This record gives sequence, structure tokens and C-alpha cells, in this order.
Amino acid sequence: MKKIKRILAACDLSAYTGDVLDTAIGLADSLDAGLLVVNVINQRDMDSMQEALEKIAFGYENVPISLAQHRADMEGERLQSLREAVQRAGGADRKCDYLIKIGDPFQVIVEVIEQEQADLVVIGTKGRSNLSDVLHGSTAERLFRRCLVPLLSVRISGRGGHKAD
Repeated sequence: MKKIKRILAACDLSAYTGDVLDTAIGLADSLDAGLLVVNVINQRDMDSMQEALEKIAFGYENVPISLAQHRADMEGERLQSLREAVQRAGGADRKCDYLIKIGDPFQVIVEVIEQEQADLVVIGTKGRSNLSDVLHGSTAERLFRRCLVPLLSVRISGRGGHKAD
């Protein structure tokens, strides 16, 4: 079996992020592996904000926020939420790398696996969901079918996990 040197924890900051991090941190500690905590801002959300800002800007000279500022604020908030979630999951003393990206969550995670040379992915079986997930398949479902490295799915119990944000 190939040695697992780097674990990618895919965290969507849903109520189940704590369960994913509990598992990923425990594995990383047991295997003496590095841990990369990844969150993906869905491109659809950024597109919606761009449309809203364009509508607000119509007829105004100065719009109080730009898409770039919204992105920076969102990335900062998510990074802080991820750090707090890692601490709550018992990883306060553990060195973690964090990565916030924008795009289609499935595609971004696949790209990050390759770029960051992850040997194992830990993801929850539930997360943020909406009608799009029902129609197009969830990120976890798509990863189950196409992930090029071992994927550990954390079954989320009815207890609701840890609240991440």
C-alpha cells in the first residue's frame, strides 16, 4: 500500500464539517501525514453576486462594494471559519494548510488533488445541498465516481455533527 503523506479534507462549512475534520485530523495524526483543508466557493454564488451588483450599480455612480471586495471578504470569513472548525475538532496544535478556491466544487477538488499531491480525500456524505445537487449530483457523489486517489466518505449520523459556521 502506498504511504499516505498528504490528506485533503474537503469542507463545505455545513453543520457536518466537524465530523469530516474529526476523521481527517485523526487519520493525519495516526499516519503522520500532512493535512490540507479545502473549501470551495461555488462559482454560481459569485455569478449571482455579480448580477446583483450590476443591478445595484445601474443608475449609481458609486456602488458600496465590488465583486473583488466581496470575494476577499468571503475568503477571509471562510478561512477564519475553517481555522475555528479545526480547533474545535481537536486540531489546535496541528499544522494545517488551508486553501479557499472559487469554481465548481467537484472540478476544483479534483484539480487540487493533483496540484497538491493529495494521497487521500476525506469528505462528508452530506453537506450543503440544494435543488441543483438533486438534479446534477452532489460533489461527494461525483467524487465517489471519479476521484483518482482513495476517498474516505464520512457517514454523517443523525446527531448533526459539529456546527462549523
